[in-house]
Amino acid sequence: MEVATIETITCAETYAIHESYIFPADLNNGGIQFGGKTLEILDANAGLAAAKFIPADLSFVTAGYDHVQFVSPATPADILKCTSYVTGTHKRAVEVFTKFATFNKDTKIIKPAFIAFCTLIVTDELHKIQFPKLIAQSDEEKFVCGGYENRLAKRETDLLDNKKILSHLN
Repeated sequence: MEVATIETITCAETYAIHESYIFPADLNNGGIQFGGKTLEILDANAGLAAAKFIPADLSFVTAGYDHVQFVSPATPADILKCTSYVTGTHKRAVEVFTKFATFNKDTKIIKPAFIAFCTLIVTDELHKIQFPKLIAQSDEEKFVCGGYENRLAKRETDLLDNKKILSHLN
């Protein structure tokens, strides 16, 4: 089966959205959503966004969570919404931005809860990789995608630092 080639794709076309209640089994001892549950949702949702962007004949894996910031807690009084979309590419790497927001069922107030950038890596041979051109349209997308080159440079520096650390581990 031949895979269709996509020349361009908008950030919006890569959106993956997850909404859910916060259940008692997902709470930590402080009565807020356990961070591990948030990361589980993040990983699955970011993978879905990447799958909408990466050509179907290529395989990929999560390589790292480059920036993770818990902004405000999610409680059982909230509905949690997670939105992920592709924000940049380089060689075999795809960056996905994910934001979580809470919708309080009682007050109807929406608050940001969590943001993260993660990198997914295509595992196929480099010469097989041809990503579509990514187009940011909304103000948010333009702002987030506009910072990609700076995040990429920081990620490359962090990878070198990690190699130094790894070389000194027992």
